[in-house]
Parts: sequence; C-alpha cells; structure tokens
Amino acid sequence: MTPAADNDIAKRPGRFVVFEGIDGSGKSTQARRLAEVLGAEGREVVLTREPTDGLWGQKIRQIAAKGRQGIDPRTELDYFVNDRQEHVDEVIAPALAAGQVVICDRYFYSTIAYQGALGLDPDLIRQENEGKFPRPDLVILLEVPPNTGRRRIEAGRAGGTNQGYEGPEFLERVGAIFARMDDDNIRRIDATRPADEVFEAVLDACGRLLESTTKDNK
Repeated sequence: MTPAADNDIAKRPGRFVVFEGIDGSGKSTQARRLAEVLGAEGREVVLTREPTDGLWGQKIRQIAAKGRQGIDPRTELDYFVNDRQEHVDEVIAPALAAGQVVICDRYFYSTIAYQGALGLDPDLIRQENEGKFPRPDLVILLEVPPNTGRRRIEAGRAGGTNQGYEGPEFLERVGAIFARMDDDNIRRIDATRPADEVFEAVLDACGRLLESTTKDNK
C-alpha cells in the first residue's frame, strides 16, 4: 500500500494533475491535449485513467455497460478502491517518484461524487481514499450542466449513454456533490465553452505548478 507520507507534495519529485467532472464534461479530451503539449516540450508525461483496464477496472466497466445487476454500493466502492490501489502501486507512485508528470482522467474525487450519489457517505469515501492514496497537486474540475454532458455523450458515442453512471437524475446528484467540494487543490473551469477556450484555461491553471518541473527532472 502507498504510504500516507507520499502525500508530502513538497518533497515529491513528480507532479500529479487530475481531471474531474461529470460524464460529458470533456475530461479525456483536455487531459490528452495537456499530455501532448507537455510531451512536445520534452517533459516526461504519464497519461492514465480510472477505472483502469485491470481486473477491478473491468468489473467497473461491466457495471457501466450493463447496469449493477444486484451489486450493492459498498461492493462497487470496493472495486474502485482495489482498482486504485493497483493503479497507484503500478503506475502513479513509480512515475511520481521518477519525477514525471502524471495526468489522470478521474481519481478518487469521482469516487466521492459517483458513489456518494448512490447513497454512500461522501465524507467516509474521502477518508478511505485520502488516507492511503497520493494527493494530487492540482485537480481540474470541468463543470457542465448534466443535460449538456448527456447531449455530448449521445452525440459522440454510438451506443449512447451507459446504464450504470449516466442517467439524468444520477448525474444531477453527482454534479451536486462535485459542487460542494472545496479542496484547496481544485481549480474549477467552465467547460460549456469551446474546447480551445477550455484548454487555454487548463494551461493557465497548470502554469505555476508546472513551472517548478523542468524537462530535465528525473
């Protein structure tokens, strides 16, 4: 398990940027664009996502595709925590220790919001995750209304919205939990604007953080 001491950001060689928001907010697009720009500058970048493609991540993706089919919220939360443990141990922590920039599409803030929307206590979910996983240097929270997110999903995905996580009432609850988060590492960005304008805001949010990371940092 990753020790809590890894949350000493000042002593951590790498930088950790997380993209969050409801489905359809544009997280994956903006995370990819940031990784491309930083890579072109010569930085060592790891672009990753949650859920992963590992065993636990595949279980989560089955829920998204087919619905919960009797899986209770606590079991589902365990899937996310187990998936994150493997992700941190195998990808995130080694990259940060090597001085790389880790860009992650979803992290435990999504777990707080989505599993909180299922009825679990968001504060208890936070405690369970913050105590064992690295804290991001920066969380970019892309904000769009749930109906906007759903329209984007329906327009861009042949199969439409998924069964487990993208229902309209469910996304309303998820968005409400995201709106209540007040962590000092969160930067909120209006993602209803054109993608290029959103990306300019992303670069602005990352600027000061990444100035302290040079492309020579190993």
